[in-house]
Amino acid sequence: MVIVFPHIMNKVKYLITGGTGFVGANFIRTFVARGDEVYVTVRSHSNPWRLSDIKDRVHFCEVNLEEEAEVARVVRLVAPEVILHFATYGGSQGREQDVRTTIAMNVLGTINLMRASVETGFSCFINTGTSSEYGEKDHPMCENELPEPNNLYGVTKAAATMFGRFLGRKHNLSLVTMRLFSVYGYYEDPRRLVPVVIKACLKNGELALASSSFVRDFVFIEDVIGAYDAAIAHREDIKGEVFNVGTGMQRTLGDVVTIVKRVTGATIEPSYGAATPVQHEPAMWTANVSKIKRMLGWEPEYSLEDGIAKNVEWFKQNPSLYQ
Repeated sequence: MVIVFPHIMNKVKYLITGGTGFVGANFIRTFVARGDEVYVTVRSHSNPWRLSDIKDRVHFCEVNLEEEAEVARVVRLVAPEVILHFATYGGSQGREQDVRTTIAMNVLGTINLMRASVETGFSCFINTGTSSEYGEKDHPMCENELPEPNNLYGVTKAAATMFGRFLGRKHNLSLVTMRLFSVYGYYEDPRRLVPVVIKACLKNGELALASSSFVRDFVFIEDVIGAYDAAIAHREDIKGEVFNVGTGMQRTLGDVVTIVKRVTGATIEPSYGAATPVQHEPAMWTANVSKIKRMLGWEPEYSLEDGIAKNVEWFKQNPSLYQ
C-alpha cells in the first residue's frame, strides 16, 4: 500500500526511512515544526508511538525496503527533494541478531533506496552510518582509515556506506554518509543507557549496570540534527563524502551516572556488575571530528552535561511515555 498526498508548495519535501525510530522521529518532529512536507516509510508492524501527536501532519508510506519494485514506486510517486535514510537493523546487539534480516535491511534495502533515488533524482541523500563500521581502534576514529568492523551490523553498514560513496562519485550526486556515534536524547528506547539511568534517578530507585568504565562518544540529538542540516546546506561540495558525527570527547558510563545524579539530585548508588554486557567493549571509542568541522563548519553545541540536563527536563515533562 502506498499513500501519497499532493505536493505542498514552498516547503522542503523530505522522504525519511526509519522515521518511527528514535533518531528518525526527532528529525521528523523538527521538520514538521518548521513547516516542511514529510513523507515517512513504514512497515505494517511499525509502532509510531514517537509520532502519535503529530501523525496527522506526516504522510506515511507503507513499504518494504527489501522489495525493489515497492521502493522504486514510492520514491517515484513522492519525488522527494531530500532523502534521509535511518532505517536499520542490528544496532541493538542484545535484541536484533537475525543474520538474514541484518543483511537484507542494511545492505539490500539501502541499495534499493539509493538506486531508486538516483533514478528519480534528488537534491540531497544522506545515508546514516555508524561508528561500528570502524571496528576497534586505539585512537579517535577517522573517515579516511580502513573500516574493520568486528560484528555483522558494522559489516553491513560499512557495505552500505561504500555503495553510497560509489554512487555519489560515479554520478556526481550529493549522496553522503553520516557516521553516528552514541546518540542520546528525546524519545530514546527506554532500554538504552541514558533513559535507564534517568528513570532510575528520577525515581531514586535501583540501577543495575554492567560497568562504570565502558566508554562512548555521546552526542546529543539536537547536535545530530544540526550536523545533517549542515550537510544539506553544503550538499554541492560533499558528493560521496563520509562524515563522523560525534563530539570528539570520550566519556564513561560512570560519567553519565554522575551527571544524571547531579542534575536530578538522586542519591542512589548503581550496582555495577549486576548486568551482563551485550557486546565486546573497546578501551577507546571516540570520533575524530576534524573533517566535519573543516568541510561543513559544524561542531557540537552541547556538552554531555548540558545535553543530559536538557534531556532530564524533557523526561520530567513526558513521564507517560516511559511508564
